[in-house]
Amino acid sequence: MKQFIGILLFAAMLSGLSSCFSTSVKKPDKLIAKDEFVKIMVDIYLIQGINIEPDKPDSLKKITQTDLYFSVLKKYDIPDTVFVRTLVYYSSFPKEYEKIHTQIMNILNEKEQQFKPRDKVNIGKE
Repeated sequence: MKQFIGILLFAAMLSGLSSCFSTSVKKPDKLIAKDEFVKIMVDIYLIQGINIEPDKPDSLKKITQTDLYFSVLKKYDIPDTVFVRTLVYYSSFPKEYEKIHTQIMNILNEKEQQFKPRDKVNIGKE
């Protein structure tokens, strides 16, 4: 669980440091397309929400956060190294990455609106 988070933090830190030393980042051989990367990140944010839920069922308590992350990568048939390289590449362009992050947040907000109750039900008040 902590290992995957550590990899993500290391990748982000590495991209931040590399942007200080050079302005050109080589594009990886296998780069995940932006729209697919957005979908993957949406799923990752969603599983983070599932995993931190305090009252989760016993069947979910056995599943680690790392298992959940790798299940997302498996869903999209993406090796973890390709994902990390893509994350480093996109995050090395802050303005573009901010646009990607905005897309991710918009999708998550839309999903949240689907599950919010429209009107509060007045129980016992007539």
